[in-house]
Amino acid sequence: MLRIAVAALVVAATGCASSSGAAASGRGGNATVTGSVAYPASGLQGDPCTSVRVKVAESDAVALGRGEVKQSRNNRCSYTVSGLPDGKDLNVELAVDAGLKCANGAAPTVTPGSTKMNIAKFSAPVVSFKLACE
Repeated sequence: MLRIAVAALVVAATGCASSSGAAASGRGGNATVTGSVAYPASGLQGDPCTSVRVKVAESDAVALGRGEVKQSRNNRCSYTVSGLPDGKDLNVELAVDAGLKCANGAAPTVTPGSTKMNIAKFSAPVVSFKLACE
């Protein structure tokens, strides 16, 4: 019985060490991008914090890292994208779901657009975005 428990523990530990995602493909790392998304107090139809995501990628390739967006205070969402490769040119941009609309039916504008950066090992640069309805 003890041998089975030990074998199960070894299999579980091995499975966790080779999880899927950016780290398993050799493209993960220890860099992080963090920041906030400011949005207007009124004029948006939908929940901004569940309707946006921050995409970090090399060129226009597949998104890297593990991202999370949370509701914050004062009409802001905070985000973190971790597990990013260091020493590579990365594009950081805010993607808005098509369901998030301004009161007039138009899509909100995002500033700044795509931001290019090269992140150092263990660093966490801050990039903040703003949604606006015009």
